[in-house]
Amino acid sequence: MRTTITAFFSRAIPLFLIAAAYFLSTRTNAMSDSQLAAASLSPYVIFGVGAILSWKFNRSREFYILIILAVCLASTTYLPEIPGMAVRKEDIYSIICLVIPLNIALFSFFKERGIISLWGSLRIALILAECLFLFWQMKSGDSKWLNLLNTDVVPVNLHAVTPIPQLSVIAFVVTLAILLVRLIVYRSSSQEISFISVLLAMFYVLDQSSSPLLYSIFFAVSGVVLILSIIQDSYSMAFSDELTGLPSRRALKQDMMKLGFNYTIAMLDIDFFKKFNDTYGHDTGDEVLKLVASTLQDVTGGGRAFRYGGEEFTILFPGKNINDVLPHLEELRDKISKRAFNLRAKGRSKSKSKKRSASTKATKQIYITVSIGVSQKNEKYKTTESVMKSADTALYRAKKKGRNCVSK
Repeated sequence: MRTTITAFFSRAIPLFLIAAAYFLSTRTNAMSDSQLAAASLSPYVIFGVGAILSWKFNRSREFYILIILAVCLASTTYLPEIPGMAVRKEDIYSIICLVIPLNIALFSFFKERGIISLWGSLRIALILAECLFLFWQMKSGDSKWLNLLNTDVVPVNLHAVTPIPQLSVIAFVVTLAILLVRLIVYRSSSQEISFISVLLAMFYVLDQSSSPLLYSIFFAVSGVVLILSIIQDSYSMAFSDELTGLPSRRALKQDMMKLGFNYTIAMLDIDFFKKFNDTYGHDTGDEVLKLVASTLQDVTGGGRAFRYGGEEFTILFPGKNINDVLPHLEELRDKISKRAFNLRAKGRSKSKSKKRSASTKATKQIYITVSIGVSQKNEKYKTTESVMKSADTALYRAKKKGRNCVSK
């Protein structure tokens, strides 16, 4: 329950930041001149920090979206002021209303290929090509392409609701739908949530298009949201096990340092896992690890499961003694032993003509068991290392007893 609440708040932080930006935008009248100047320059500082972090952590999608936001903000602020340019603010507005959602949608599909690479160079070239083409259109005086941006493509009058052109509104809606689908598929990826938050922030600020300061505030907070995405995903990669989704051994060490004076540690091992891997293959073995991990995530009694390594897992019970946790470990062991794993039949044909006959084959069901060793802090075992070693020794006793049991 605590983990679920923590995950919810960590995912909701970008939306809280957008709400904070809205609150700040209603208080701009009370700002001094120096504060206003700092606010107008802050987005570029944030974009620069975000670009450095995304390069450092190889987060190319955030990197390119930060570039797009920086170019769009700079265009609205500085491009009309360049002498001899004769660029209309209305044209710039129409362009960025379409460029922002389209590029967020585009870069959300791109895989991480590195920033300083051939793929990175091609994506930078794509952004430069967009900028050059649009600049040429604005400078040439040929309004044919620019007029298309303001064309109504469906018989719905949106002009009374928002100044954003109808084509751009459609682009925002389609991009939002794409990101929501990706969010469901990838199960609450912080990257998709950050892109959705940026998209909503950009729609709001473009809808309220009269205030340059409002642009600075919402572009700045969008940069902060993208930086937060970089940090969250990098933290997740460092402290989560990629295969099972459980916290990793590094996270276990961190949590062990937070344990108080009373705690219990359980070590859990999948029975005959090596033999299972040799018989059915490592891919099937990985699926078994995922199955066991998904059950461990729901451990009761205040426990938190970690992947220790290989087929071994650790469960921490802060503030609990052995008698408190034994019923929960027995329940966990029993739940795993009764959960069937469906083994796909070998030799299934991939041809369409044989799909039906292949699908009618009976799927073999196998059952996985685990052995658990448990120990608590006491006068004999005073450190987390000694308690864990004692739990590991108890695990071996459970193996010797015949496996599929809990030993202390």
